[in-house]
Amino acid sequence: MTTFVRRRARRRAALLQKPAAAFAAVLLGAGWAAGVAAAAPSHNAQFLLMGGTATGDVAVLRIADDGGLSPVGGSPFSAGPGVLSVAAAPDSRTVYVTQVGAQRVTGYHIDRNGAAHPIPGGEVAFSGGPVVTSILTPDGRFLFIGAGGVPGRISTFAVSPTGALTFLRETTVTGFAVFPMVTVDPNGRYLRFTSAADAAIHSYRIGAEGELTSLGDPVPGGPLPVNPGYTPDGRFVYVSNEQGSSVSGFAIGDDGRLTPTPGSPYATGGMPHAAEVTSDGRFVYVPEVAGGAVAGFSIGPDGALTPLPGSPYRAPAGSYPGLVKLSDDERHLYVADCLPATVTTKVHIFDVGPDGTLTRSALPSVDTRTIFGDGPILVKTS
Repeated sequence: MTTFVRRRARRRAALLQKPAAAFAAVLLGAGWAAGVAAAAPSHNAQFLLMGGTATGDVAVLRIADDGGLSPVGGSPFSAGPGVLSVAAAPDSRTVYVTQVGAQRVTGYHIDRNGAAHPIPGGEVAFSGGPVVTSILTPDGRFLFIGAGGVPGRISTFAVSPTGALTFLRETTVTGFAVFPMVTVDPNGRYLRFTSAADAAIHSYRIGAEGELTSLGDPVPGGPLPVNPGYTPDGRFVYVSNEQGSSVSGFAIGDDGRLTPTPGSPYATGGMPHAAEVTSDGRFVYVPEVAGGAVAGFSIGPDGALTPLPGSPYRAPAGSYPGLVKLSDDERHLYVADCLPATVTTKVHIFDVGPDGTLTRSALPSVDTRTIFGDGPILVKTS
């Protein structure tokens, strides 16, 4: 192209840009900007992730400003058979998905559109025992993976700034570990290995390099203990007893050891399955799979639980709540099915009152298109 022709092309492009800019201004003045902004992905978009144990996938739901949910394009994304754990990193956009069927853990970055991208070096495979759950330390430096067997195992990995994993060491856990769950206290100092088979809760101190030191003999949980939930200040932990229709409460001592709270265990409906505590440590919510409801409790200064007025709160007919997660502003509680009558898992929304009580929200339930959800597989990103 000659210099003369290039100059004419540039002048013509400049002339075309002016009416285009004027037309855009007209659209803005007519109120079209709101529609465009709503359609465009937000840099601060939040997502709720829900694993599908039977389908081996993970649903990604966008959280709207009003607390409503909607699936993103491409949701759910395939992960691998037997998803039983989804662990979120402190940056909230990095997650690690544990697949018991595939015997591996895979890391993903969630972009601002909700799409999942595998992390290079973020996948590890296992053998010799079912890998069930994984958890990150609050600072995101270490990933702990719990595996069942006789004995059970905890594998420790260092997490690089990119999310890649490097194996550090393995710790054996005495006893018969089936469906073990690993959790870390909010202060990042202690790890709990909850073994459903022998109803035992093992405690470990986490060292500066991720090494684990046993705090002594395990404490007994209730029948089939699962899904511990902590108060944000790290003073108390509540463990659902799936086959005991109760929740066990424990005070966490300065040395990390557990002591039952007054009146523990606390009665719930059938098959309690998780525990979610508000950020101020005043209330805890426990879904009841067989009861088709969510139990709500107030937390006393000594950690004792008292049922909230109106508890348990009924979920929609045909749903079997197994997982709960609070919105950031704690005005909504997201309640995910475990075994819905409609086959695919739905997430229902409850409004949270100032006194902690729950009411069914006017916001609609959302179908995740996953099937069967078990374990700690509901996380929130931001």
